[in-house]
Amino acid sequence: MRNTRKPGRHSVNGRSGFTLLEVVIATGIIALLSVVLVQTFITAARSNTKTELLKDIKQNGDFALGIMVRMIHNSTAVTSSCASGGTSLASLTISNPDSGKTTFVCSSDGTAARIASVSGTTTTYLTSNTVSLGGANCSAATLAFVCTTVGGKPDHINVSFTLSQVGTAQSLFAAASDVFDTTVTVRND
Repeated sequence: MRNTRKPGRHSVNGRSGFTLLEVVIATGIIALLSVVLVQTFITAARSNTKTELLKDIKQNGDFALGIMVRMIHNSTAVTSSCASGGTSLASLTISNPDSGKTTFVCSSDGTAARIASVSGTTTTYLTSNTVSLGGANCSAATLAFVCTTVGGKPDHINVSFTLSQVGTAQSLFAAASDVFDTTVTVRND
């Protein structure tokens, strides 16, 4: 009589099925593939979160830096004290073409230390409340100006700051920050 059984399948009372070893191996392979797929999904989600955080920080920093550069560049004078060797300042006051004064400074809104432009009694935030210069208050702020004079007049203003996400990152992987730094030549001084 000819054996018609398929390899790996055993017939018990005319029924065929999988052996315990085959079931264990198949379950192991499925579990391994599931772990790989879950890890891939988690990594992709984390990458997307960090990319979005960095994008927000970059947009805020570029906007604030752009406003400050234009205003400093077009100012009629830098009224903050400057020295030939360079003076490090936490805020910078300039005279505007309309004879008003504007001060760039760290200002806390209660949730974040933000870059602000203060003209008269009006405070305008140059960064959103989703990013911070260093926590909820300005004591740890990273906003710094270095004013250097050439020939007795303020000539170069170095603006630098670090923006980071507000709040504590849920994981170190998601923590995001970026450094912004540029030097402006005062045109109208």
